[in-house]
Amino acid sequence: MIAVRAEEDRLQVTIPTEGMTPEEINDFVAWLRVESVVRRSRFTAEAAWKLSEEIKSDWWQANEQRFTPKGTG
Repeated sequence: MIAVRAEEDRLQVTIPTEGMTPEEINDFVAWLRVESVVRRSRFTAEAAWKLSEEIKSDWWQANEQRFTPKGTG
């Protein structure tokens, strides 16, 4: 069960991690950090799009082998 606690300027969320690998947990936390920064930023739509493309490219380079058969990637 996900638990949420809101205080003045903080939101505390507790999420069960059973069945998640440490890498999946790190990926999820990294995503939350990016979301938090983006929501507080004053990015233009163009700058946000460029950043999203860079993040996707970096993610694909790090994870491509998980999604392509061996010997094809």
